[in-house]
Amino acid sequence: MKGEDASVIAITGSHGIMHAYLVLLPALLPLLHGDLGGIATFGLLVSLVNWFYGFGSFPVGFMADKMSRKMLVTVSMALLGTASIIVGLSSNIWVAAAGFIVLGIGASIYHPPGYAHLCLISDEMRGRYMGYQGMSGDLGMALSYLTTSLLGAQFGWRATFIIWGVVGLATAALDHLVIQDVACEIDSTRKGVIQTLRKMFGVADRTTLLLTLVIVVLSGMLWQGVSAYIMVYITDVKMVALVIAGGLSTLKYTVGAFAQILGGDLSDRIGRKVILLAGFSVFTVSLVALTLAPSNLLVLAGLVVVLGFAFFITQSTMNALLGDVSYKDTVGVTYGVNFTLKYGFGFFTPAIAGYLAVNYGLDYVFYFFAALSAVAFLLSLFVREGKKN
Repeated sequence: MKGEDASVIAITGSHGIMHAYLVLLPALLPLLHGDLGGIATFGLLVSLVNWFYGFGSFPVGFMADKMSRKMLVTVSMALLGTASIIVGLSSNIWVAAAGFIVLGIGASIYHPPGYAHLCLISDEMRGRYMGYQGMSGDLGMALSYLTTSLLGAQFGWRATFIIWGVVGLATAALDHLVIQDVACEIDSTRKGVIQTLRKMFGVADRTTLLLTLVIVVLSGMLWQGVSAYIMVYITDVKMVALVIAGGLSTLKYTVGAFAQILGGDLSDRIGRKVILLAGFSVFTVSLVALTLAPSNLLVLAGLVVVLGFAFFITQSTMNALLGDVSYKDTVGVTYGVNFTLKYGFGFFTPAIAGYLAVNYGLDYVFYFFAALSAVAFLLSLFVREGKKN
């Protein structure tokens, strides 16, 4: 296997591991919320993770254009593994919160260098490469929901966090041995944060860049919100057993993994805009349908499939669109801003959803998500597609 191919496999595989960590807390909520507090505390913990996860991507974006991307990805995996062990060994809520902060920081380090690496080695097939990256992330979440549910039911939530900690440390060691950095010429006249951001936003199609970033914010709010509450909604409202609910969540992300590939490939062929419109329109309708659906396993499974496909078909498309309009020597910053907006400014979504759940019921949580998806659809109408930079 060529070094470049091995690097791509290691980077995309690490993306899956990173996303697996982000669903540990939602997947184990039915087991641990008695130890770490109620559902409102859970919402605050998820928001805490997402705040560090999102805003940490901003400075990392600048680092990803100037430092070793291999080193950054390796550090990300090492911090995730360490954080998971801290949570598993925590003696109280404060130690657990500290572990979740480290987890958020570790996750924030991955995206800018990981996506910048793939963007720099792709052009005409950028959508497909972003599909590979997205597929790995979704498969990581899918496997995490399933394996975490099974491990939690068998060994408890503490042992499950420790097991995942070992996985993260092993992945860090593998990345250090396998990944090869991609060289990219840096503009020597560009100095400082302000000049870098000016160049990033000085692209030919600034309107599309700005619209895409707003859609990214809404998409991040949806991802964080739905992934945080889908398990507890299926178990508490639809009265489905924990392991089966984990299987349904796994099904959602498994379908989403293949939707990432299809969405990226189709966006290369027929355009980015049409994929965004199709995905967000179906996702909006499916969220409302979920609240109206009976507690029938086949019906719920069908809706989960549609939800996973409709949402994740848009993700590789958005990432490819950002790569299209970005300069190569600021692509790390572009993806750093992207993921800061996606996960940083959406960090409060689980907390809002927790408030709605406590005061109005879990159905209103998903009405809220449907409204966000509808806004993303409307904004996608104004996206323009042009030549790649």
